[in-house]
Amino acid sequence: MLFCFWFFFNQLILVGDHCQLGPVVMCKKAAKAGLSQSLFERLVVLGIRPIRLQVQYRMHPALSAFPSNIFYEGSLQNGVTAADRVKKGFDFQWPQPDKPMFFYVTQGQEEIASSGTSYLNRTEAANVEKITTKLLKAGAKPDQIGIITPYEGQRSYLVQYMQFSGSLHTKLYQEVEIASVDAFQGREKDFIILSCVRANEHQGIGFLNDPRRLNVALTRARYGVIIVGNPKALSKQPLWNHLLNYYKEQKVLVEGPLNNLRESLMQFSKPRKLVNTINPGARFMTTAMYDAREAIIPGSVYDRSSQGKKC
Repeated sequence: MLFCFWFFFNQLILVGDHCQLGPVVMCKKAAKAGLSQSLFERLVVLGIRPIRLQVQYRMHPALSAFPSNIFYEGSLQNGVTAADRVKKGFDFQWPQPDKPMFFYVTQGQEEIASSGTSYLNRTEAANVEKITTKLLKAGAKPDQIGIITPYEGQRSYLVQYMQFSGSLHTKLYQEVEIASVDAFQGREKDFIILSCVRANEHQGIGFLNDPRRLNVALTRARYGVIIVGNPKALSKQPLWNHLLNYYKEQKVLVEGPLNNLRESLMQFSKPRKLVNTINPGARFMTTAMYDAREAIIPGSVYDRSSQGKKC
């Protein structure tokens, strides 16, 4: 594509963020060939230095700290203050008043959704409803709350559960947007609730394993972030282990009734030190270049090596 542009433009400006979600590639062969790596990321890896916009105007400073340190080499600057992100008429008791975030420990188990291709977690859904209700009672408007999850099975279940099991008027829950993490890329809400879903002993954490998806999830909120999940399952993955240890250090890893939250006593293995101090997030990102020819079967519909086509 760039080769085609070369003949028509002296300059080309691309705007994007390779630390967030790239193209969704369902074909394993195409993914192995490198098509899951965006054009923007390929150029960065090849040595074209991007100009980074370093001032963020969305998040409360407490919310931007972890994404900045892990994904952006600590370079993000806050264009808003904590005082700018105190919502008038909103009375919600955060575990730490100066940190509008917490991880709510849930012990429920995942199950395969009716589609057979996705997952849901009923215990998490019940807790998400309770948290949403608490936010609404505290003064948040329905359209200021976003509920996100990596799995369509959980999204679909949440839509039904919220409307039929919520303690407030059904219309309020209908106006709360429930979507996938991917669908929320580039968007924002005042408050974000993330339902992680995965909770098993041996099968891993699936979509949650992608650091870009976590980056998107953590950076959608302006005023507050609440994560609902099973730390025992999530902590097995290095990046989530860092996040859980961070939340524990900040005293916002909590459990118990929502009206009487207490710090969780759960302990996690010490996260491995990020040795690349220039770009600590690189440890979690796949930034290697691919040779697409290695994934191509000669003679297949993907094989263009002998066709000599011009752009």
